[in-house]
Amino acid sequence: MKQWLFLFLFIFECASSYSQQAFRCVVKDSITKEVIPGAIVLLEGTANGASSDTKGLVVLKNIPTGAQKFSISCLSYNKKIIQITFPMNDTLERIIFLSPAKDELEEVIVSTTRTNGRIEDLPIKVEVLGEDDMDEESTIVPGGIGSILGDLSVITIQRTNPVNGNDAVRMQGLDYKYTQLLRDGLPLYEGFSGSLGVLAIPPLDLKQVEIIKGSASTLYGGGAIGGLINFISKTPTDSAKAILTLNQTSLKETNVNTFMSKKYKRIGTTLFAGGNLKQAYDVNNDGYAEVPEQRQLIFHPRVFFYLTPKANADIGLTLTSDNRKGGSMNAIHHTEDTINSFLFTERVLRTTVDGHFTYQAGTHNFLTVKSTLSNFDRTLYYGGFNFTGKQISSYSEFNDLFTKGKHTWVNGVNFVAEQFSKVGGDAVQFGNYVYQTTGFFSQEDYQLTPKISLEGGIRADYHNRYNWFILPRAGIFVKASPNLSLRLHYGSGYKIPNLFSSSQPYDYARLMSIRDEVKPELSNGFNMDLNYHTLLWNQLSLQLNQAFYSTNIKNPTILHADSSGNKFIINAPYSITSIGTDTYIRLKLRAWELYLGYNHTEAKQLGTGINFNMPFNPKDKFATTLAYEIAGTWRMGIEAAYSANQYIYNNERVPNFWFLAGMLERKFPHGSVVLNCENMLDYRQSIHEPLVTGSSKQPVFASIWGPVEGRVINLSLKFTL
Repeated sequence: MKQWLFLFLFIFECASSYSQQAFRCVVKDSITKEVIPGAIVLLEGTANGASSDTKGLVVLKNIPTGAQKFSISCLSYNKKIIQITFPMNDTLERIIFLSPAKDELEEVIVSTTRTNGRIEDLPIKVEVLGEDDMDEESTIVPGGIGSILGDLSVITIQRTNPVNGNDAVRMQGLDYKYTQLLRDGLPLYEGFSGSLGVLAIPPLDLKQVEIIKGSASTLYGGGAIGGLINFISKTPTDSAKAILTLNQTSLKETNVNTFMSKKYKRIGTTLFAGGNLKQAYDVNNDGYAEVPEQRQLIFHPRVFFYLTPKANADIGLTLTSDNRKGGSMNAIHHTEDTINSFLFTERVLRTTVDGHFTYQAGTHNFLTVKSTLSNFDRTLYYGGFNFTGKQISSYSEFNDLFTKGKHTWVNGVNFVAEQFSKVGGDAVQFGNYVYQTTGFFSQEDYQLTPKISLEGGIRADYHNRYNWFILPRAGIFVKASPNLSLRLHYGSGYKIPNLFSSSQPYDYARLMSIRDEVKPELSNGFNMDLNYHTLLWNQLSLQLNQAFYSTNIKNPTILHADSSGNKFIINAPYSITSIGTDTYIRLKLRAWELYLGYNHTEAKQLGTGINFNMPFNPKDKFATTLAYEIAGTWRMGIEAAYSANQYIYNNERVPNFWFLAGMLERKFPHGSVVLNCENMLDYRQSIHEPLVTGSSKQPVFASIWGPVEGRVINLSLKFTL
């Protein structure tokens, strides 16, 4: 009997010692220090485990005494093993930090907002296409950045000229002149140089693209009314890198691009060199080229100087030569005459020198100086009219970024100059001009509470012709939980009247200088977005973003023709308003990724007395991308976009259409091969209407609202060393 009693007491003691110990822990991100919901904590060698709740908390009971090992894992984080010794009848508590996996984006730093803040904590909405996106696009569509920008539901890529094939970016239903474009934080694409050929920047030369949706004029001056896009170049890598891409399309386009980089002890270098060759192509057999002949060369070397641990500098040179020939196929191949009708030729040489210098004056104090000088030469011939012009533009800036406690300030001054001069060709009625703007800006971010941050800023610009502009901005960021955040932002803006922002080359022969009574355009913009992300069933990553925006523009400038045929810039007798909503969902499950986006925009001209829609704005746009990847071997994807309820200049609605694309990539240890197809349904505007009417010597080209090139198949090779 005593033996049974001792056995019972022994079993009870063991069970008691096993059940009294407990383990409580909170799982956090090692970088952001934020809690991680959905992390799995498991007592190794057992089935005793649980996942962290929305507060990152995990509680495990019935832990044996002695040394025990626990594994902590979560999607997108490195797995961690810890060992803890448990005394009898005790509950131990720990904070466990997980580091993001190396193959995941640990954090995205945004430079366009000037504060170099994390994208998750900014009071203004910023969309980032990262280095992985650029790497993928460099083999899918290596000739330019326009395709990947057009995949976003809030952006529309518009063919601005049906003859030379130039594209531009429209955001939030507004004209392309209201989108400001930067290269490495420097505005280079205004006036005569405009956005001509900007979207031909090869993705292979870019580290990332930062997109601000809505007004950003307070940050960089006039122009960023509908949005801002900053193209950021690659920087040197620690080990030598060399990439070569070769591409051939079914439209007789050939691309050859190469990128090299190397970082030494005190110096680093990058070099991009690329060429793009297009043969003229008549897709719909109407005798005119939908794809103009093009010869483009780009050369972009940069040198980086690591002067001291606190001082860095870089200097770069960009040379772009772009020759295009469009119009009648006969004229393109045999030169224009009475038989070989209409011809358009254009030769462009853009030369840019830019530099940056950054000095860390204190632990939380950074001084930055950056400057650029650009020369743009453009010669064009349009149906008998010759014109040659030159634009010299420069931008210089000094700013001071300082952080103390809960405050982050950035203060600075910049100077912008734009000089246009007619160099040769036929007589025109507009004259040369020089625009100069000196700007002063100040911005403060204040961390009111751990969950609420405020942002306020103001810019004062003095223009040599239009005097002073005062641009306030304000924003609030609320992080209601680790998964849910809210942004509200207001910004004002302005746009200086410019001859070339509202006209095309065929207008130049009768274009007049800007009159003194023409006023600058003024804008007010409001943006709000809700962002939610979570991990479902410990496997499915979900991100949901819901945005709302409203922009109003007073004194919009338009091109007007009088009874004599002279064309001049005037302030339109109406204002412009754009109100819309943008929704997107991103899902990631193991090797699968899905993007779903929908944009609805009501962009109107108010004061006309009728319901007049802004042209070339699809009121409804749906975009989706589905991708699947087998690590190191295969990658494949399909894209679809639907554009609906679009109007052109005469307030006429045009047909809705689908645009589909698909790609397949086979990866190898030192490269890959990609087969890609754009516009798989072969949808073309010419199916619904002729693209060219009128006589052979004076053709009339239709406004481009849809695809004109039809189905395009390309095969691309990439070699990496």
